[in-house]
Amino acid sequence: MSRSKRDYYEVLGVSREADIQTIKKAFRQAARKYHPDTNPDDPNAEEKFKEAAEAFDVLSDIDKRANYDRFGHAGLDGTAFRDFSGISLDDLFGGFGIFSDLFGSFGGRSRSYQNQARQGQDVRLNLEISFDEAMKGLKKKIKVPNWATCPTCHGNRVKEGSSLQSCSACNGTGEMRRIQRSAFGQIVNISTCTRCRGEGKSVPKGAACQTCDGVGKVKQSRTVEAEIPPGVDSGMRMVIRGEGRPGELGGPPGDLILVLEVESHPFFKRNGADIILEYPISFIDAVLGTKIEVPTIEGFETIKIDPGTESGAIIPLKKKGAPIPNSSSKGDMYIQIMVRIPAKIDKTSKKFLEEIKKSIDDKYIFQTNKELKKFLSLKE
Repeated sequence: MSRSKRDYYEVLGVSREADIQTIKKAFRQAARKYHPDTNPDDPNAEEKFKEAAEAFDVLSDIDKRANYDRFGHAGLDGTAFRDFSGISLDDLFGGFGIFSDLFGSFGGRSRSYQNQARQGQDVRLNLEISFDEAMKGLKKKIKVPNWATCPTCHGNRVKEGSSLQSCSACNGTGEMRRIQRSAFGQIVNISTCTRCRGEGKSVPKGAACQTCDGVGKVKQSRTVEAEIPPGVDSGMRMVIRGEGRPGELGGPPGDLILVLEVESHPFFKRNGADIILEYPISFIDAVLGTKIEVPTIEGFETIKIDPGTESGAIIPLKKKGAPIPNSSSKGDMYIQIMVRIPAKIDKTSKKFLEEIKKSIDDKYIFQTNKELKKFLSLKE
């Protein structure tokens, strides 16, 4: 159970939107103000110090803070709180110990980070595929320019019979320390050793592996097979685990990230999983109606054009669109009818159309008598 029933934000004097740096600063101030070492005659100081420490313990932890923000103190039942009651001011503000554990190292990394295995970097490649390949899916072999573990020294960086030695720059710690004094006491800046890159070991002179020149890695292109599911679109990403650059200090390799670019189609247009096709018909077919065969990604489909169809009319074809990746569903296809009017016709066709025109009353042009009268009134 929590010790304090006061609002933790109120205890530290910060807003509920305060970031971690603001919370750390507020606790440092409260710790100096209420620590029993600086308040030997104040019987309430220790309790206030513990209250501030408990507030910091919750608000500096992402999960605890989320539970507290949502449920208040009830969301912290059963939570173990860090006990700061036996910590002196020297422990909090002097040197590397508790101060670094609570607040970091002001520009450097804590010791726990050094000499640890680190995952390799991810490799990003743009992959261009055709529209048909995107619709059907495919397996594609990709040549990846990369680094690989040296086959001679197996990443140890030294030739056979030699071994790494302790780095003389950091004495094998993998860290470089710089101590500064401030109003809060000693501040230790810790950074990764630039000579050994945090490993704590270096290659002795003349002992470097001749294949990789002491790097432990060699440039090497390799072929990776990517399985691309049907329905992918431009901008989608595929992650192939473990096919990135090799890790350091025995860490796992990074990932290969493929950014897909799908070539445009001369007729089909995509809107997500839906496909749109503009299909031209003659004005005679639009007037009389007809049946047409339209292409889809699965073949040709026969559709009916009703008499009097206007240009721009849309005919839906359910489940004839693009597959939705990693799903059994599909989008729809929409056929947009485009009525084409010939720019020029021969004399015979013109005479024939003029005869037809005589037989067409205005009632076929205007939808209602009211609409017709409205336009006729403009002549008056």
